[in-house]
Amino acid sequence: MRHPLAVTLSLLVALVAAACATSNSVTSSPAQAVSDAGASDSKTPVPTATTGTVGRGQYLVDHVLVCGVCHTPNGTDGKPDTTKYLAGSRSYDFTDTSGTVVTVNAENLTSQNPEGLFKWTDEQIRTALTQGIDDEKVALYPIMPYPEYALLTRSDVDSVIQYLRSIPPNDNVVAADYPYFDQDPPAPPVEGAKIPHTTLAPSDPDYASAERGRYLASAACLNCHTEQLAADVPNLAKAFAGGKKYTFIRGAPEHTSVNLTPDSTGLGTWSIADIVAAVRTNTEKGTGRVFCSSHPGGPELFGRMETGDLQDIATYLHTLPPVANGPFKCVP
Repeated sequence: MRHPLAVTLSLLVALVAAACATSNSVTSSPAQAVSDAGASDSKTPVPTATTGTVGRGQYLVDHVLVCGVCHTPNGTDGKPDTTKYLAGSRSYDFTDTSGTVVTVNAENLTSQNPEGLFKWTDEQIRTALTQGIDDEKVALYPIMPYPEYALLTRSDVDSVIQYLRSIPPNDNVVAADYPYFDQDPPAPPVEGAKIPHTTLAPSDPDYASAERGRYLASAACLNCHTEQLAADVPNLAKAFAGGKKYTFIRGAPEHTSVNLTPDSTGLGTWSIADIVAAVRTNTEKGTGRVFCSSHPGGPELFGRMETGDLQDIATYLHTLPPVANGPFKCVP
């Protein structure tokens, strides 16, 4: 899905964090207000995530949205600490619109009280995931790609909520963001209509596959592999064409995402099978070089997507309109 020196998601990569920031100017929707009021004095919020399944949610959380990349901390061996699965504490540096470098800490997504999501209503989780506003009306930093998650279907969002509810409580305490914890206002949602469609004709037998891939790639790849017009506003005229710069560790070299379109500056010489194989192994076609450390490919993350979903994403990327941009390297 993402080529060599890919970028991070995800940080994507990373997911439903109720990560960060606040804005007193943010107001809740009527539906959210009703849900909040109905559950404010209850230990068990009234569920509204009634479509989808826990199994689908686990698949999305672990292998499409790869939430653990941000929300599961590493142990001393540098590998994810499975005893703190989705319990937060990974930290990333994020440059806000004023140029201030803010340290953002991924939140505890387990069902723990008070550190996790125990007291959150389904609508509060939904609002954080798709609008970037947490249970205290705090606007989250878009290091969590909620502008892209706004494109998820109701059923998929419900599935994520149901799965998060099923995660055993973990009392891991996450440090406060520094030097401040608010972003005002939250980043705008991505305009889904402007995300390019496959160049295949609707009559092509692979058209449906490519369009399914468009949905998945929009949630899993777009944030990292698209340059920005302005802070947190992707340039959808260059969707998936790479060039976005970012850093997660203060003082470390910037990473640059690579071009995923079928141009000579991107994946122009890659086949659909090449793209699938690269995601499975997290290595570059031909050279076998491991992708950029921030790319969540390989057998435990993107590489464990269902074969059909990987095929759909690869078909979509392979049939995008080519965009000349780059070529880029992960680091200088």
